[in-house]
Amino acid sequence: MLIVVALLPAIALLIYNEFDLRRTRQIEVQGQALNLAELAAAEQRQIVQGIHQTLIALSELPAIKAKDAAGCNAYLAKIKQRSPGFISFVVVDRNGTSFCDATDDHKPSTAAGRPYFADVLRSGEFTVGQFAIGRQTGRNVLHFALPFFGDDGSVGGVVIAALGLDWLADSLNRRNVPPGAALAVVDRNGTYLAHYPDNARFVGRKMASDHDLSRNDRTTADLVDRDGVERIVGYSTLKDVSGGLLISFGLDKARAFAEIQRGTQRGILQIVLSTALVLILTSLSARRFIHRPLGKLVDAANQWRFGKFDQRVDIHGTSEIARVAEAFNTMADALDHREHQLSEAKEKAEEAAARITMIFESTTDGVIIIDRDWSVSYLNGPAKLRLAHDRHVIGLPLAEAFPAAADLAVLKQIREAASEQRPIFLETFCQLTQVWYTISAFPSSQGLAVFLRDITEHKHALEARRSIEEQLHQSQKMESVGQLTGGVAHDFNNLLTVISANLELIEGTTDLGKIRRCAEAARRATDRGAKLTAQLLAFSRRQALRPKLVDANELIFEFQGLIQQAVGDGCEVRLQTDEKLWLCHVDPALLETALLNLALNARDAMAEKGVLCIETQNIVVEPGMPECSPGSYVRLSVTDNGSGMPREVQDRVFEPFFTTKEPGKGTGLGLSMVYGFVRQSGGHIAVQSAQGAGTTITLYLPASRQERDTKPDATETLTLPAGSERVLVVDDNDDLLNVTSAMLSTFGYQVSCAHNGAEALRTLRGDQQFELLFSDIVMPNGINGIELAREARRLRKDIKVLLTSGYAEGMLQRNDAVGEFPVIDKPFSLADLARRVRSALRET
Repeated sequence: MLIVVALLPAIALLIYNEFDLRRTRQIEVQGQALNLAELAAAEQRQIVQGIHQTLIALSELPAIKAKDAAGCNAYLAKIKQRSPGFISFVVVDRNGTSFCDATDDHKPSTAAGRPYFADVLRSGEFTVGQFAIGRQTGRNVLHFALPFFGDDGSVGGVVIAALGLDWLADSLNRRNVPPGAALAVVDRNGTYLAHYPDNARFVGRKMASDHDLSRNDRTTADLVDRDGVERIVGYSTLKDVSGGLLISFGLDKARAFAEIQRGTQRGILQIVLSTALVLILTSLSARRFIHRPLGKLVDAANQWRFGKFDQRVDIHGTSEIARVAEAFNTMADALDHREHQLSEAKEKAEEAAARITMIFESTTDGVIIIDRDWSVSYLNGPAKLRLAHDRHVIGLPLAEAFPAAADLAVLKQIREAASEQRPIFLETFCQLTQVWYTISAFPSSQGLAVFLRDITEHKHALEARRSIEEQLHQSQKMESVGQLTGGVAHDFNNLLTVISANLELIEGTTDLGKIRRCAEAARRATDRGAKLTAQLLAFSRRQALRPKLVDANELIFEFQGLIQQAVGDGCEVRLQTDEKLWLCHVDPALLETALLNLALNARDAMAEKGVLCIETQNIVVEPGMPECSPGSYVRLSVTDNGSGMPREVQDRVFEPFFTTKEPGKGTGLGLSMVYGFVRQSGGHIAVQSAQGAGTTITLYLPASRQERDTKPDATETLTLPAGSERVLVVDDNDDLLNVTSAMLSTFGYQVSCAHNGAEALRTLRGDQQFELLFSDIVMPNGINGIELAREARRLRKDIKVLLTSGYAEGMLQRNDAVGEFPVIDKPFSLADLARRVRSALRET
């Protein structure tokens, strides 16, 4: 036995060397697997980032933001042609219903019910979906989604790209993968999206490992894959992608350890032969020198096992076993001493636990301790009173102890925080007890400590304060609305006076020249009234724009005199223009109004004395500028050397009704109207100012590299189009009905009249034939113009339609009729009516 004991260190060293070699090789292979997984993950991250950038660009398209199906469909079709890996691009509204896609038939579809759709609405960020089968194509796909936002900052819908998993599998097949290795892309649910090799066997199935995407992404695992091959797998998680993707790269373990396995087998054979030889040589002496002393050691160990540490081994001498016995006796002394220390530590721990319990019981906050198995291990008095209601819940699973809270979102958030080992702080309202709580949860390796504080009274106080502030804000807003209403009434009364007076002069004279002058004056007053209405609509960004290609330099030069008169002789107006300025696509009348508003604001800031500079310049906006889409713009800046604005004023300068002027000197609508016009035109507005250093307001207007059309405007043509077709005119206002009928009769049309929608339908159901229906949109107490037009088309499929209204945008949106019928805005001139009627009759 002594010989065997002597050989044991050598044998142990040999075994250790073998295992150390395998461990070293294991670490090397794990490192290789991790590096290959991270390399593959980097490539997948580039793919995902490219998709993300594509969706960002799509979400900023004006056609998508405006839900313009025609423009959006065409653009998505082009994107799909340039993106062979994608099966489809779809844009849906907040309800998940598509209004735009890259398909040929544009068949409506829905994203409602898809997990990624709920995720992207909840997070408001770019989201990667999970394995899915296309509802229309039946192909395996992976969805990517990004919300787009309306001008008010709310989610307007979601842009969705569906990547074909066949393309993803092909990209894996093209990689240079070692023999026997496996490369896979897995979604957040552990489902294979693509696999190399043998993609068909794996795709759509759950991965063999239960790897958690929420854990550290640098992990490895030894597992037997679905193809029966044992591999060392490295995992890399794309955690910076919402939704998450997992990349796994597995190396064939048998191939990796083949050489070591052969060496291990040779070593084992050597150990077996050496051990057998040693046992044969020492078996005779083992009993005498080892068995009896070891028996004494065993007896003493059995006594120590039962806590009798006063037992000692009675072996003396200088032999190895004697020294071992002495060491055992020393160990027994140490164990006896430690037993006394543990007993004292236990008493101290019990005292500390009693103090903590006393602290928990004395606080007014509810305290719940949950162990690592999610069972309730402790509730203090306030928690029992508020949640347990005298029920015994200690030891019960959390869902069983509080069943009403099992499905609450707050409990899911706490579970996620516990799994990630991070504290969480949140507010929630308990429907069961009608109480507001702040919840603080602190996870540890032993479980979770949750603290609940009743903040109901604090919430009620905040709500009362918010209500008072809202009432104050509403009062201030109504005051501003009153000021606006007074100003509008004053202007309209002046215009009505001009119109009324000139009509009376016409009635009292037979002088044809005087009649024409009075009629022209009345018409100019009507035009000014239309412009005033357009300015009011600009405030709410609802005016009907008439954009065209405009030379901003030319417009400013022509408008310079009016600006100089508006700001007064005390202010010097300077122009700095770019001679090679691009044309901009805007409504010239509204641009003039915007310039005048900016000039008047600058005059007030300079106390009617200073320098006003208007500058134009070409600019190309690169991606990254906040609130401004990339592209070409004409930059128009208005700068004054007045008093400037502090930061808090700059932050609110475009808010409706916000003004720093004295009461009665401003309604706070000027810059709001400018802001509305610029944003509705597809541009951007920015303000730079500092107190005492003046202010610069910059308009970024959409530019066009086209040459301006030099052909004369159709409105300038002297001969107005006429016709002989039959027209049915519908309007609930008798005066408008009569004058419209007279205007159409002037051009030779055969006109019939109806005072409301019901009368018009009776006429259409009769035998008389009509080529055109000309109807007002807003007709109360019955059928409106849109409903009438649709019913007319149903009755007579070949009838043409032209609608009219003083403001039609709201009614068109509510009836989902934007772009369905041509519309002419009131007031309209004789020439406008003639051309629009002729244009409507030509439509096919």
